[in-house]
Amino acid sequence: MNRRVFAVVPLLLVSLFAFAAQAAPKFEEELHYFEVIPPQPGGEAGRVKVLEFFMYGCPHCFDLEPHVNAWKQRKPENVDVVLVPAMFQRPDIVMHAETFYALKLMGESERMHERIFEAIHVQNRNLRTQMAMEKLLEEHGVDIEAYRKAMKSFAVKTQANRAALLAKRFDIRGVPAIVVDGKYRTGGLHGDVMMEVTDYLIERVQQER
Repeated sequence: MNRRVFAVVPLLLVSLFAFAAQAAPKFEEELHYFEVIPPQPGGEAGRVKVLEFFMYGCPHCFDLEPHVNAWKQRKPENVDVVLVPAMFQRPDIVMHAETFYALKLMGESERMHERIFEAIHVQNRNLRTQMAMEKLLEEHGVDIEAYRKAMKSFAVKTQANRAALLAKRFDIRGVPAIVVDGKYRTGGLHGDVMMEVTDYLIERVQQER
């Protein structure tokens, strides 16, 4: 073999290794994400449904919020994001979940969502009772009588029960957790990485259709 052949072989090997590195998946199943078994219904008519399971008292959920908000600005247009409060059967967490749905019913959830997070994790306020929650909401101009009425409503109880059922179906044992189109679940990752995995799973479910 002449010198030119010897020179070409290393270049070919380098190219092959580079191609293999690009072709290899960036994220691994059972490490960065998990398959949901059995798969649950996802988005319809070309839409992709992303569920974000959170808990107001969870510091990791609070840390993830800026990453989720930034991701929402660049996510694909056919992706619908749905917030789902986790409860884990603790009375204070159930109250927080029902508060989320009560505020949603009142049209106040977007305005108050980050304020509740900040009250707990920045201001160190104890919001473990409905009375303490009402005090915070009142400070921000929420109609407390309307809030109390919403908390007792059938609609809020139904949505809270459905959230608990979804957590069970997707085997949510910790938060934050993200479920992509009823097929894949990720969680326990750093904010930027978690959103990158979410993008990867969105692309994957679209390719699988």
